[in-house]
Amino acid sequence: MLFVLAVVQYRRKTKAVIRVRSIAGPLSVLVTVVATLGSLYLSEIGDLSPCRWCWIQRVFMYPLAVVLVIAWLTRDRHVRRYAVPLSLMGVGASIWHYLLQQVPSLSDAKSCSLTTPCSVTYIEKFGFISIPWMAGSVFVLVLTLLIGFRFREGRIG
Repeated sequence: MLFVLAVVQYRRKTKAVIRVRSIAGPLSVLVTVVATLGSLYLSEIGDLSPCRWCWIQRVFMYPLAVVLVIAWLTRDRHVRRYAVPLSLMGVGASIWHYLLQQVPSLSDAKSCSLTTPCSVTYIEKFGFISIPWMAGSVFVLVLTLLIGFRFREGRIG
């Protein structure tokens, strides 16, 4: 839906596009901070040990949250050059991890731990939404918000 709105914005400025544009910065900050806190909750309070690919996704999500918060607070005009690469690499890691969960035969015994295998789906909602799916959704949403919607005066907030 947001992707369609992003494409539409180049054709005309609808009320929906204007509304999403006005909240794109704070929304990107919110979803990355919630994702970061959610992953910390699952590992520290929920006692789910992150596997290797979960850690790789964290490597991209945690700094993305920090970069977006700082950019929002300082109204940085150049946040895209830092946030887009982090989001793209995060999407790649999320897709691969999701594939490992859906097709366990792709998992190499050397690449994953026996105690925290990457192919195990610890949380699954609606038959397909897992932790890598949620992380990938955050990365895609942030990409859509950063690329698709130009912020006021080029700034994030």
